[in-house]
Amino acid sequence: MEIRPRHDLIEPDVFDVLSATWVMACNDEQPIITYEGIRWRLNLAPSFDLRGLIQSRGDLFRRGVSQARLDEWKNAVQANKQVPGWIRSIQNTDDKHRTIDKLTVNDVFRSQFRTVRGAPQSSLEVIDWGLRHIDRLRRASYEAGEKTAKSWQIWLVFAVGLLSIAATIIAALVTS
Repeated sequence: MEIRPRHDLIEPDVFDVLSATWVMACNDEQPIITYEGIRWRLNLAPSFDLRGLIQSRGDLFRRGVSQARLDEWKNAVQANKQVPGWIRSIQNTDDKHRTIDKLTVNDVFRSQFRTVRGAPQSSLEVIDWGLRHIDRLRRASYEAGEKTAKSWQIWLVFAVGLLSIAATIIAALVTS
């Protein structure tokens, strides 16, 4: 039995998950990647919206594959060729075959740069481009968060100032 670390202790940073997924989608021997495989490899909680994250990044990933390609891949996996670790970890052979059979074109995705059958692993330049792109997204998100925090700070200072003025006026009225 495989022991996996607890995934419910820390909510992962979406940009870290995106970066790791990008590298795996570019580097895996098989260009077809399953959402469940990424979830298993990164030990993500079931509540983490991995599918939503990947599908929101059409600049990096392409959803699904043709049914013919998926069937070809599933046949290879059923024949124990390039079996993903998450499927390999299923102990019961019948459960393993049922799991493979249940996979649909909506359960897989690919790198935008590995869209054809038998696509080679991406070059270091492509991987680096994607990581730099994700870092730009991370910085933009951080800066937007900082801007929002500063805006709240300004409003808070304004509100405290108004309350202070109101308290001064009320105190003056009460003492007179």
